[in-house]
Amino acid sequence: MRSNHAQFRCKQAYLSGEFGESMARRYFGDELVDAMPRYVRGKRKGLLKGQIVWRKVERGGFVITALNEGESPSGYVERRVGKVIEARLEHCEWGREPVEVAKWEWPEDCWKDRNLAFVTVTEAA
Repeated sequence: MRSNHAQFRCKQAYLSGEFGESMARRYFGDELVDAMPRYVRGKRKGLLKGQIVWRKVERGGFVITALNEGESPSGYVERRVGKVIEARLEHCEWGREPVEVAKWEWPEDCWKDRNLAFVTVTEAA
């Protein structure tokens, strides 16, 4: 028996660009985005440092959450096609791994109401 599995796509945008900054303000608010560090020198002087990374549903279908030996897989049906379901605000330092500052989540059990999405601040910018 074949199953249609959901497909997701992860993308990113730098906050120094107009699109990245506007998307970050949409999901995290002005207060948190304004607290992000800014470039001090160079052609991006005064612009925001960091990036926003988001996960979007490309195609709906079944998502496996647990697969135990000898049992059928458990999971849920993803119905939020074309919607962003998760976003992370990250601070990047040259030569280091990005550090997550905040995370926006829209849980699958609240798929009908986007107003139940929430922001978790993990580190002060």
